[in-house]
Amino acid sequence: MYTKRNKTISKKFIFWPKNIGYLLIFWAVIQTLSYQYLELKWITLQWIPVAIIGLLSLIVFSLKNIRIQKHRSETDMLWNTIIRTSTTWASFLQNSFAIQAEIYQELKNRHQAWLLVLQNQLNSQQENETICLKTELEPLISQNEIDYICNQKNSAKQLMALQSHRIKELFDQGIIDNNQHLTLLGHLADYYELQLRCEKKNQHSDNSLLATISLILIQLFIILLPFGLINAFQKIKSDYVLLTIPLCLLLSVFFIFTEQQAQKNQKVTPVSF
Repeated sequence: MYTKRNKTISKKFIFWPKNIGYLLIFWAVIQTLSYQYLELKWITLQWIPVAIIGLLSLIVFSLKNIRIQKHRSETDMLWNTIIRTSTTWASFLQNSFAIQAEIYQELKNRHQAWLLVLQNQLNSQQENETICLKTELEPLISQNEIDYICNQKNSAKQLMALQSHRIKELFDQGIIDNNQHLTLLGHLADYYELQLRCEKKNQHSDNSLLATISLILIQLFIILLPFGLINAFQKIKSDYVLLTIPLCLLLSVFFIFTEQQAQKNQKVTPVSF
């Protein structure tokens, strides 16, 4: 199931492989041992420029998180509006329309499926989580609809289109009158507008210039960190150079997992409908 957000996340974190800890150890060990035992004394940098880059990384990262939290708060408000109005819509559909229970359940289930798919698109889902989503959709919509939306660029939008098509069929069959038809289509238009606003907020927080700058600074700091630490420890005592390895690992892991944790905290709340 395709989402633009997933694609962006994977591109952003392609620099951070799964076994990043081993690579950081290897990077720090190679630089440190090359300096200490291979007499490559030129592989050092002044600590102050490296520290400035690290400080800039923290500042930009903090500013980025403030902006992300602002957009996340706005997205959560929109999401809560969707959940609240969905509950009202289900009651309105049941009490104000003289339709069969099977049709009511079909429309309600498809709407709940739309909520699940939209939640999936707003969050950063892994492949195994997408498989679990398909399992959750099976009791709600037909397998043909599941297969169809999973092959589309925007699955939530396609589900909304299927719901609109079904409502049009009910009108053509005379099950609902023109006023009811227009009322339901108006509700769908409102939900689609809320979906677009959620996606816009979500995409903006993920693709902002601050997020890009923050990631670049963190990457640059981690790459330069061993060179700066080697020079700093060498000025204290040559034997202290080996302390570069554990300290470099600790600082690198801190920056990496802080960045990744900020992304994990951007998920919307589960569906309650």
